[in-house]
Amino acid sequence: MTANKIENLEQLRAEIQRLKKEEAEHKAALRAGVTKISEQLRPENILVSVLSSITGININKNEFLKNGIAMGLSLLLQRFVFKTEASLERKLYTWLDRVFDQVKYYTNKFSSSGSVRAEKVDNDYS
Repeated sequence: MTANKIENLEQLRAEIQRLKKEEAEHKAALRAGVTKISEQLRPENILVSVLSSITGININKNEFLKNGIAMGLSLLLQRFVFKTEASLERKLYTWLDRVFDQVKYYTNKFSSSGSVRAEKVDNDYS
């Protein structure tokens, strides 16, 4: 209707309504564009974008954040477990050393030096 000349009030009102609809569509498109741009400029989105461009792998933001959080928790737990494991291992080895020292002490205490158990039994019954 814009190419045609407006000749009466009814055509004018129809053109005004069409232009209002067009204006609303443009405003909605602009809002969507601004929202998209502001979303892209968020720090986590910039980080994902940079990592995607460096690695060449298309990274989905939601999965990246979920996997990143899971990986961080995993590393934290592994570090805690390794520290606990090392501490537990030291305690266990210390305890085992004591047990073996006690066994060695009692075997030496009840046997003559240099004798074998079979010799001691023979000497006891002779």
